[in-house]
Formats: sequence, C-alpha cells, structure tokens
Amino acid sequence: MSTSVSASDVKQKFGKYIDDARLAPVVINKNGKPCIVMISFERFEELQAMEDAYWLAQAEAGITSGFLGAEKTTEVLKEKLNA
Repeated sequence: MSTSVSASDVKQKFGKYIDDARLAPVVINKNGKPCIVMISFERFEELQAMEDAYWLAQAEAGITSGFLGAEKTTEVLKEKLNA
C-alpha cells in the first residue's frame, strides 16, 4: 500500500519519506494532484529489468515474425505520410 503526501510535507520531512519509500511507494501530490512516486532503488531496478525483458521479447518477436528492414520501413512510412 502506498502513502500519499503533499510536496510541502515531503520538503519538510524528506528523510522520513525516504525511509517510507524503502518499504512502499510514496505518492507525492502537488496542488492536490499526484505528480511523483518515490520508490526504493531496489524496486526501481526490478521495474527496469521488467521493462528490459519486455522490449527484448518484443525485439525477438519481431525477428521471429520477420521485419521490413530500413529501406522498406522508410518506403512504407513515406506512403503513409503522403496518403
């Protein structure tokens, strides 16, 4: 479960929210609206690894299914832009 706090509160108690973010995400609100999420570095690394795995899978799927190549891609894009 995440904590939701104002930016001014985080400014005053930054160390506390660093400690909180190590345990769960901290949503920081500005003008009453969520704008930033503070997470632990470990969680950030997990999310980066998941994103990397996703894009690797997408690249592998593209290679497996075939892809157009640079010249054909340029040709198709030009056709679509001029349509």
